[in-house]
Amino acid sequence: MTIQRYEIFNKVVQLQNITNAGNELNLTQSAVSHAIKSLEEELGLHLLIRNRSGIRLTSEGEIIHKHTLAVMHSHHLLLQEASALNELENGIIRIGTFASVTTHWLPMILKEFKRKYPQITVEIYDNDYENLEAAVQSGELDCCFTIASSKKCIDFHPLHKDKLFCIVSNESELRMQQKMRLEQLEMYPLIKPKKGWDHETATFFSEHNINPIVKYEVSDDQSIIALVQANLGINIRPELVLKGAPDGITALEFEKEACRIIGLGMTKQTSHATKNFAAIVKKLFKTI
Repeated sequence: MTIQRYEIFNKVVQLQNITNAGNELNLTQSAVSHAIKSLEEELGLHLLIRNRSGIRLTSEGEIIHKHTLAVMHSHHLLLQEASALNELENGIIRIGTFASVTTHWLPMILKEFKRKYPQITVEIYDNDYENLEAAVQSGELDCCFTIASSKKCIDFHPLHKDKLFCIVSNESELRMQQKMRLEQLEMYPLIKPKKGWDHETATFFSEHNINPIVKYEVSDDQSIIALVQANLGINIRPELVLKGAPDGITALEFEKEACRIIGLGMTKQTSHATKNFAAIVKKLFKTI
């Protein structure tokens, strides 16, 4: 069946490995290889290049991959809508999220969603804002949590204003201040999130024409906080990230309030299950 070949092809491209793709799809390696070969023969194109580092798309494969993603997304929507029309309310919804939302909000959201729609399977994917939005746009995800300052290629539904703080070590001379002055951000070394995770920080610096002294670049929140605890630099963190933060740091407000807007991103064409999920999220956020 061609649809299954598209699914196998997309999974091989995603994982860049035939064996791993087969494991996820419960297929043998030979079955995956046969499906790829059959698809290439059907299209008359060479789609994949195999080398020591894994598998990558040919130039023709890159074009075809965009279309197979779109076909699978449409097929996913078709199945969801058919279930809704049959009043079965089952199927799968694929949600993209980032660490602080996963930790502090998703458990409550999923609990309420499963209570109301127990037959719908929820798949969760963690990544940075840009990759999540790109996955929603391509159809790999149904919706994602993201922020307003990220590049918008999908519809954005604002949910929550998350205040930004400057965090400093309890060993720092800054800890006694009531508020952080903007000019001080150029006077102390900065622990900077790696590219892809630094939207709110980069936007904040750009809006206020600040040129920070970057000391270290790390990707996860816990590593950033640990380096700040050790008094190796300062950092700008959202309030949600600081919930349950360990001792050893002080969060300073800025003289001029700063925040990030967290919201839900989705396309205009979305499944019935995704619309139900979005409705529950919007209702719950009124009480957060």
